[in-house]
Amino acid sequence: MEISHLRLRAALRLAQGAGFLSRRAGRGSGIAISGRILTALAPDSLADLSGGLECVLISATNGKTTTTAMCNAVLASRYRTVSNSLGNNMTGGLVEALSRRGNADHAVLEVDESHLGLAIQATAPVAVVLMNLSRDQLDRVSEVRAVAARWLAALADAPNVKVIANVSDPLVYFAVAGHELLVSVDLGSPWSLDASVCPRCDAPLEYSPDSRYHCSVCAFAMPECEYRLEGGMVKFRDNPVVKIESSLPGDFNLRNAAIAAVLGVEMGVSPAEIAEALASVASVAGRYETLKIANHDVMLLMAKNPAGWQATIAMLGGDSRDLVLAINAEIADGKDTSWLYDVDFSPLANRRVVVTGSRRSDLATRLFYDGVPHAVVVDPIAAIASLDTPEVVFVGNYTAFQGLRRSLASRDPGLEVAT
Repeated sequence: MEISHLRLRAALRLAQGAGFLSRRAGRGSGIAISGRILTALAPDSLADLSGGLECVLISATNGKTTTTAMCNAVLASRYRTVSNSLGNNMTGGLVEALSRRGNADHAVLEVDESHLGLAIQATAPVAVVLMNLSRDQLDRVSEVRAVAARWLAALADAPNVKVIANVSDPLVYFAVAGHELLVSVDLGSPWSLDASVCPRCDAPLEYSPDSRYHCSVCAFAMPECEYRLEGGMVKFRDNPVVKIESSLPGDFNLRNAAIAAVLGVEMGVSPAEIAEALASVASVAGRYETLKIANHDVMLLMAKNPAGWQATIAMLGGDSRDLVLAINAEIADGKDTSWLYDVDFSPLANRRVVVTGSRRSDLATRLFYDGVPHAVVVDPIAAIASLDTPEVVFVGNYTAFQGLRRSLASRDPGLEVAT
């Protein structure tokens, strides 16, 4: 790409230098500092750097990074893509990713749900993929209905953007209903605690046994969908299209893969290419990775909020490995941990559990009330080392997960860590 704007060219050089120094100093990937410098010195850099690219934006409360990796794998089988692969999803992270666009013709970008409107306005995307909305970091992001309303306003200003949306989530459907280029997808939605009332009129939503919803007051209801996930198969109006063979565990990753498959179909990728691409995604920014820690093989999982923790606990239901659970309450996590009481931890009652993290006492108290025996260890690596079985699963919220990986990266400089 030829960059003529002198200010942007200078900002790129300074940002790249700062990122290099950050990596050399062992402070992480350098993505965050590079992005901040770029946006500070060249405020229009997101629009400038996305010029000429077919942009796809992916947003949700849970599963953004994994779904983006899957979408990128699918589109990369047909196009030249650039993506923010480590999950740096605010404006600085988008800009930093696009600064590495090279000869890409498509950008596949994870976008923080509160930044979606700005990203749509700046990048003029060809498609937006929307997965789910639930409570997360209420002290930063705001109440979930307010996020849905902002999505609604952003999409109203972008009538020519194709919107691929999981309308099994009532809050997502509220944001996209009536959009001219809506591609509706039924993925199922096992979490409904954040959508118990109608987003239009505040009357109670009623759910059928198959998780379809409707409001008896204003007639807001889940629509009939063009695509749906059924038995591991993505179907288009009852016709099988793509068989999902995900390498990642859990029903939630099956849903992530399914909506990536729909994007692929809508963007002209063949079903065979889609299936192969999805099967190739085995680890995402450290999630689902198994590392050797304190003589244990440790699978690393991240869960950030009630919906994410409940899905992770369900995924671990048939697993017998010992668990280390970690909760922090830093700015990136949200300061309030009262959401722990919306998670049912009782399925872990027959497992060996060790609790760690800066808010380990909050988590330990919650486990006590759910009858889950546990030990408490201050340091995460010491918590893992305290177990005497060869295989362990570590589940942490955002800064707990990234903090463990940062500790490991200090010993292994080749380990990439988001900042």
